[in-house]
Amino acid sequence: MGWADRATTVPAAETAALAAIRADSEDPWAHHALGCVYLFTRRFNDSLAEFELALRLNPNFSLAQGFYGLALSYCGRWEDADRAAGRALRLSPRDPFSALYTGIAAYAQFAGRNYREAVRLAREAIRQRGDFVGAHRVLTAAAGMSDQTEAAAVALLELRRVQPNISLAWIKNEMPIMQSRELEHYLEAFRRAGLN
Repeated sequence: MGWADRATTVPAAETAALAAIRADSEDPWAHHALGCVYLFTRRFNDSLAEFELALRLNPNFSLAQGFYGLALSYCGRWEDADRAAGRALRLSPRDPFSALYTGIAAYAQFAGRNYREAVRLAREAIRQRGDFVGAHRVLTAAAGMSDQTEAAAVALLELRRVQPNISLAWIKNEMPIMQSRELEHYLEAFRRAGLN
């Protein structure tokens, strides 16, 4: 997601995930890891397949459920994504990753054009984990699209604090959003919030 050089991290992560699968093809963590690699390299169908396999191997794997929701949301399937994030939260309500699951639900609501709910969920994710960059991005975008000018400006200021390199170019290059119209929707939200 832009914090490290993908040219070196992605091949290493893919090699490690594939080695883990060769060592134990029924390890849900290995399939989860490969699903993450495929998601952030925009191999969307492969990513969904790996998360689904991880969840068949362990239906109670909340982290895989959450990332499955993220992959679904980036593929434009926001309602399925919202359900997956909700399942992750129900499976592990006190999970250290609950901020992540709430942030994924927030992005799903943003993708569904439910901006008020996206703002509410993003704020909850930030309350749980103040440095959660993804939730700061969703809060900024949702406030921008709902014409909450002052809230969007404050959210953008906070986003720049936790992600100083944020720009429209970064979003376009780093966010693995499958559909061009959905990527444009996300970019427009940041434009409205004041990002250039």
